[in-house]
Amino acid sequence: MSSIVPSIGGIPLKYISLIVLAVQNSCLIIVMALAQGPGRKVFYSSTAVFINEIVKLIVCTIMTIRETINDTGRFYPQDFLNDVFGGDAWKLAVPAMLYAIQNNLQYVASHALDPSTFQVTYQLKILTTALFSVILLNRSLPILKWASLVMLTAGIALVSLEESNHRNANVSDKSNPSSALSELLDEQNDSAAVSLNDRPEFFVGLMAVLIACILSGLAGVYFEKILKNTQGSIWLRNIQLSFFSLPFSLLAVYLKDGEGVTEQGFFAGYDMLVITAIACQSAGGLIVAVVVKYADNILKGFATSISIVISAIASVALFGSHIGTIFIFGTILVLSATYMYSLPDKPVVKYVDLGSQLDTFHAEEGRMGSPRQGSNDTLSTPRSPSAPSVRLDRIRG
Repeated sequence: MSSIVPSIGGIPLKYISLIVLAVQNSCLIIVMALAQGPGRKVFYSSTAVFINEIVKLIVCTIMTIRETINDTGRFYPQDFLNDVFGGDAWKLAVPAMLYAIQNNLQYVASHALDPSTFQVTYQLKILTTALFSVILLNRSLPILKWASLVMLTAGIALVSLEESNHRNANVSDKSNPSSALSELLDEQNDSAAVSLNDRPEFFVGLMAVLIACILSGLAGVYFEKILKNTQGSIWLRNIQLSFFSLPFSLLAVYLKDGEGVTEQGFFAGYDMLVITAIACQSAGGLIVAVVVKYADNILKGFATSISIVISAIASVALFGSHIGTIFIFGTILVLSATYMYSLPDKPVVKYVDLGSQLDTFHAEEGRMGSPRQGSNDTLSTPRSPSAPSVRLDRIRG
């Protein structure tokens, strides 16, 4: 029995959520880069991650209460607390810890890498997700999907090469004129003119995004395993996930920015741009929940691929990023790989060895001592005069 997919204006909600996810994913990278741009007052990214979990916890709680009232016509706080903290809720502590670390690494990587490079490199999470799916969910991937993963790795390598060449070009050439868009371009060009040996942020960013991708794949697959093997709505699981993420996020604030937060305050450096970045990141977590519920991870990959193009175009206007031939080719490889990976598996045709089965049949028939009519290669059974005989030698060939 097929379930009815909700729609808005005749458009299925799963497609709307995918489009919104693509736009949100691109906006998040741009806003995070602007919020941490040169010349801006520094805010502590670990506090932003903590606030992000608070926002998701509140929103998912509201959605859970709303669904409960719609389904049962009533809401009992005690039943709600039992659902959140009872049963297997403790299992969400593992992905909560992994997601908390990953979110902090996202801020580190976005500060060290330009938006286009971060967005494309972050697609390594497709590779790590596939690997952990094979390991944790015992899935088998056909050759086409593994080939797409190799293509994805090659595309990311080309994009990283383009970024390295672009930074080297900035070292030797500082004659770029000022842009009327903002002073941000000039400040970025000046800061990029420092020798790469003295500015290891690019390599730190690559390591941060690599670890974030590993944690993203592991946490995502583990979370998927919990969802498929246990009961509970996606909103309820997100409440549990956010709740268990709060202690890890608070610990990250203490370890990473504890001294600065103590001296300047928890909300030091916050303004509307920082608040927008937090809201955008929180919205992303909620949109993903809708995508997982009404679509699937394959369609989610398409939305992520589209966001690469959006962020690349936006970074040219906002940051003066140069998109060269290598970057374009690498992006094409990434998009093509994502499309190939999203293709449905071909049905597996199983061939049965009739000869071996017939030999087994005859051996069993001989062991039981049942009489056979006709030759060894002819199976004769009591039949009507008009029923044809079955010639086994033609089947065995």
